[in-house]
Amino acid sequence: MKNNSLVPLPRLSVISALCTVILTIAWANSALAQQWRSEPVFKVGGEYDDNAELDPRTDEEVDETGFLLDARAGINYASPSTSFFVQPRVLIRKYNDDSVDDSNDYFLRSNFRRQGKLNTFGFLANFDHQSARTGERSDSDLEIEDPDEITDDGSGRTLAQGDRSKWRFAPYWQYQFSQLSSIRADIDYFDTQYDDVFAGRLFDYSDTRLNLTYQRSLSNVTTGLISLTGRRYDSDELIDDIDGYGIRAGIEHALSQKTRFTAAIGVENTDRLDTGSDSDVVGSATLTHNLETIRLWARYQRSINASGSGIVSVRDSFNLGFRRRLSEKLSAGLGVYAYKQGETIDDPSSVEDTDDDYVQLQSSFVWYLSRSFVIEADYRYTILDRGDDFGGRANSNRLNLWFIYQPKTIPKL
Repeated sequence: MKNNSLVPLPRLSVISALCTVILTIAWANSALAQQWRSEPVFKVGGEYDDNAELDPRTDEEVDETGFLLDARAGINYASPSTSFFVQPRVLIRKYNDDSVDDSNDYFLRSNFRRQGKLNTFGFLANFDHQSARTGERSDSDLEIEDPDEITDDGSGRTLAQGDRSKWRFAPYWQYQFSQLSSIRADIDYFDTQYDDVFAGRLFDYSDTRLNLTYQRSLSNVTTGLISLTGRRYDSDELIDDIDGYGIRAGIEHALSQKTRFTAAIGVENTDRLDTGSDSDVVGSATLTHNLETIRLWARYQRSINASGSGIVSVRDSFNLGFRRRLSEKLSAGLGVYAYKQGETIDDPSSVEDTDDDYVQLQSSFVWYLSRSFVIEADYRYTILDRGDDFGGRANSNRLNLWFIYQPKTIPKL
């Protein structure tokens, strides 16, 4: 049982100290300094949302109009054998009339990779401290480069005001047996804490996954893989932990130099002492396509989902990101994030069972006034059906207009 109190400031102090040490060491060495690159980005904008809390009751919908400030600083290091990235970020939301939806959100994104002759080691370490109103809503993200970075942990419980703090740490190690085969071990650990104001609605939890994957090249363009997985979900709402284990088999296939397809299918068994075990089919399929003027990725996934709702359930999700450069000055994008949450695997008597349906459609237009000054318009239409137990269906229209200054960033699609 974890302590249900949020303590983000000490963690942010640790993050700030770590970033300071890294920068001091790097720039103190002139040889290393040539391999480091910084990318500060400053965004000022406005937001309008006609149902900011996704309330299913039309007479209680809260529409918000406000001011947003987004500041981030990406720091990259690259050498033939080592790469490192860290990006601290602050996002301030200030709405009219001292709204309860005002928030100061903090984020950290970082990853590290070290490649040896036969071994590769790396990790991903992320931290989020943000309003649960936005954190528990699953947003489409056109900035994602790798679809595997998507975290499908939104519960859809956005009606209460308060904050959540989430850590993600994902180390991995890979060993190359030969030019044809390798083995890889991954750990993916989440730890999420909520304000006490969420009592009975959102619950502190940790979710840990271990994957052991064997890969073998079947041809110049195709790789086969088989993966064993173990999992433990620990929620303050549940008396016992929920354990799981499974097996998957799949392929990675290069359709061309710019297009790749990955697919896997398997079975995952979820076990709990007081309710027995359940076995479910899981799998995923991912397509990526990258050209000079087009970036596209699409991903379908069927997984055993866990979130702050205290529920473990089967979830089918679909994500799409598409961006195209229309001209030297203009680009456009389309994003889709959808999921259907079905059968609850843990004890249905512990919390109310839900069959959630969620769809978000995103459109984005970017105007490059110059390399450093950018204007971006972003529109999102969201539908969330929580089922009859949680009030039914809600929808919202959200519009953002951003003015962006990025003095060192190479323009992307």
